[in-house]
Amino acid sequence: MSRAGELLSGPQEACVQDEEPSFSDQVIAAVDSGNKIEAIKRLREETGLGLKEAKAAIDALARDRRGVTPASAPLPEEGGAGGVIRLVVLIAAVLAVYFYFFAP
Repeated sequence: MSRAGELLSGPQEACVQDEEPSFSDQVIAAVDSGNKIEAIKRLREETGLGLKEAKAAIDALARDRRGVTPASAPLPEEGGAGGVIRLVVLIAAVLAVYFYFFAP
């Protein structure tokens, strides 16, 4: 059971209930859009949880959902030391060709 499931089920129900709690579509949509305050408000209205418990459940849900959503591919770094080295080598090659063919 995830951390969110443990927070939503009471201490007595934690041992009995082995399935994930069901969050409403509005709560999940609010978490996915980054609007945790709205998600906490909706969860409190739906379940009657206190502020602290609802916040902890939404934080746990957000952590769980972050692992579910596909991450974008990392962008290649441009510049840096590798870019400077390539630039220096390119300039050296251009100068070598220039002085070999065009220098008097």
